Amino acid sequence: MEGQKQRSGLFAVLKRVLKAQGVHYRELAQMMNVSEPTVKRMFQEQDCKVSRLIEICDLVGLSINELVELDADRTTDATQLSIDTEQALADDPGLTSFFMLLVSQFDTETIAQKNQLSATDAYLYLRELEKLEVIRLGKNDQVHLRVSRPIKWRLGGPLHQTLLNVNQRFIQQAISAKEGEGVFYSTSRLLSDQSIMRLNKEVDEVYQRFQKQATLDQLYYATTELKPYKLVATLMPFEISRYFLVPPFSNRPLLGDDRTRVR
Repeated sequence: MEGQKQRSGLFAVLKRVLKAQGVHYRELAQMMNVSEPTVKRMFQEQDCKVSRLIEICDLVGLSINELVELDADRTTDATQLSIDTEQALADDPGLTSFFMLLVSQFDTETIAQKNQLSATDAYLYLRELEKLEVIRLGKNDQVHLRVSRPIKWRLGGPLHQTLLNVNQRFIQQAISAKEGEGVFYSTSRLLSDQSIMRLNKEVDEVYQRFQKQATLDQLYYATTELKPYKLVATLMPFEISRYFLVPPFSNRPLLGDDRTRVR
């Protein structure tokens, strides 16, 4: 589903590169020592082995990494669902969870297995999502997303509290992680506006590298060899006095039963 979409994007970039270099399918077929119909079919179906994709890249003077970067540079506007769709999801937490897993590239069978759902349960969830027009069910109930990632959720919208809870739980898990399970950094310092502008750019570059590496991994590895990872990053003014409140001395909370307030 998502992997095919990424491959389609890469083939679209390859077609532009071939056109820019004046290379026709016939000439590419000769370089690859295959028939012209084979090359045409490859680009029409937008699918082939990764080794074949790398071969084409080599012939046009690109690395697979550069191809991925060119594809990533085609900026895609975030999808924003209608307020009614967000509300419908918020009204049905189970449906929200099923949808979130689908857009996170879990297939229906895996979702059902992890949640101990029957085939009927899974189908009913899919039908509800189809009614919301966020997916389309194809032949043999194959799922086709009708929304593009990333999805931009409304701040303060119907799903705001759900997403807030998920991120709070994730950050708590990151803080409590054992060595080797993950990393968590937290710090606050005094910085100039100029430095913040530069750091914002660097944080964005980390985000872009995260996305590109995920695309590469999904090309090279089978889905069973991949694990879902989440990146959370924020850089914003930290009004420390809002987080560390100082009550009147006589009213301050004390820890332990053996301590007494000084009057």
